[in-house]
Amino acid sequence: MGQHEEKREKKREIAVSIIIPVYNVAKWLDQCMESVVGQTFANFEVLLVDDGSTDGSGLKCDDWARMDNRIRVIHKENEGPSLARNRGIQEAEGEYLSFLDADDWVEPTFLEKMYAKVKECDADLAECDVWRYNNNSHTKTYCSCHGSVNMDYSREEHMIYGYGAIWNLLVRREFWLQNRFCFKDCHSEAFPVYSMLMAKADKIGNVKEALYYYRRFREGSLTTAPKKGKEKKAVGIKAFEYLMENFRERGMDITYGDCLERMIKYKMTTLMSAFFCRMSAEDYKTLSENYYGFLAEYFPKTRILPDSLNADSLKEGEIKYLTWGGFNLNRILWYAKYLHDPYGRFNFSSLIALMNPVGENRKVSHKVRYREMMIEREVGNAFWDILKEVRPDYVIMDLIEERFGVVKCGNGYLTKSDAFDGADIERVEVTEETGGQTISAYDERRIRLWEESALRFIRRLEQEYPGMGIILVKNYLAEKVGDIQRQEFFGNIEEIRRMNGILAHYYDYFQKHCRNIKVVEASECGYYFTDRQYEYGAVPSHLNELVNKEIAGRIERCIGA
Repeated sequence: MGQHEEKREKKREIAVSIIIPVYNVAKWLDQCMESVVGQTFANFEVLLVDDGSTDGSGLKCDDWARMDNRIRVIHKENEGPSLARNRGIQEAEGEYLSFLDADDWVEPTFLEKMYAKVKECDADLAECDVWRYNNNSHTKTYCSCHGSVNMDYSREEHMIYGYGAIWNLLVRREFWLQNRFCFKDCHSEAFPVYSMLMAKADKIGNVKEALYYYRRFREGSLTTAPKKGKEKKAVGIKAFEYLMENFRERGMDITYGDCLERMIKYKMTTLMSAFFCRMSAEDYKTLSENYYGFLAEYFPKTRILPDSLNADSLKEGEIKYLTWGGFNLNRILWYAKYLHDPYGRFNFSSLIALMNPVGENRKVSHKVRYREMMIEREVGNAFWDILKEVRPDYVIMDLIEERFGVVKCGNGYLTKSDAFDGADIERVEVTEETGGQTISAYDERRIRLWEESALRFIRRLEQEYPGMGIILVKNYLAEKVGDIQRQEFFGNIEEIRRMNGILAHYYDYFQKHCRNIKVVEASECGYYFTDRQYEYGAVPSHLNELVNKEIAGRIERCIGA
């Protein structure tokens, strides 16, 4: 056998090429590499692509290569993770490609189980579930990437709702090269590649186990803090453009038309939710305007608002709405076919606090920035200002936050939500000694005060915004928790049912007194239970993704009726 034949034979013998772009991750690289070299599956090579690191990461790469002959190092000038991955692909010799991030790590059985799955299914790629590791709190949450509550995604659902990452995949190299996949040099570079992989793959193997640890909120991460000046366009826009161009060039844009629109809006909502708490108000406004502009260009539409709203002219562009209610209502609207802009969200607040504001500014702090912003909005009575600014087509609301008591504060009230309990609000302290300031959710005084507040809220909306619609989503506390195969009652079921009785009274009262209203009977949907693995807590105020999608569909029909 000649030298060239021996080289080709060697290439065929490598099962997996692990490509790891490395840039200033010296603090985390050893943990990543220890998890790689400790794999129970040994037939792999590692390509460490040092992307011009300045913190000693490149030297660490060389150290690892000296310790293990399966590791190769490529040193190059800094061009970003996309071009680093593309370079790694060019150098790869394995039958399959794996893309790890240098600040993450994997379970010892990651390659063994992923390789077994692609072989078992004769699949073009395999995907595993993920642990999302919070670098600040050192806690982890489970993320299912194959479906919801043990029900697998369809192909299009996978494209829209899948995790959208590249690092928890194992991809056949021949499939990759034949389809000329590559990473675009932009923020969110994995998203368009992931979507195309899911669209083109004949078979996808799902490893229904979290084998990958994704580190979140580390300092210097480009995911949460993209470099200013790296892109002239708003964050994500280049990735969205690349996605659309890729599908058009392959003649797949018509087949996946509705899917592409929903996919992009879902991803936009995800990015907006991340940056809403991190960007300045000015930068976030620019981001939002760019996203709405992109949608107007790529998915133009002219719509007629329902006759019930007294619309006498055509309106162009996206439906705009404000959201009032529980955090799960955000998740519901994530699945609707409209862009869900977090700027229009109001969570952790009661109509009592809205209509009886404290009347003075007070400094608010909370370890969770989103909760801090929501409490700031309640304290500052920001709803009316934002309503006037956005002038939405609808207010979409549920009353699930009315399960909380209210606290007397100055001349008004604040909602004693779980966000309030973790906050520090200037000149507000609720202790056992001052507990008399709190009116319980079960107290008749609170119910009467809520009725009076709700009536004033409805009248003000009708007087100041006569053309705006209200969609009331009748969400209740879930009685059961589990997955698609098995559910069980929450331990405090009697308390849940007692509170749901009060919420039912509130819904009936609101519906009776509001004219421009459409009602979504959410609790009539199937699978009305809490997902046991929901990352924000398996509590009765959260549901699961299956029922959230069904409720979102009912909201869409309300708007389109």
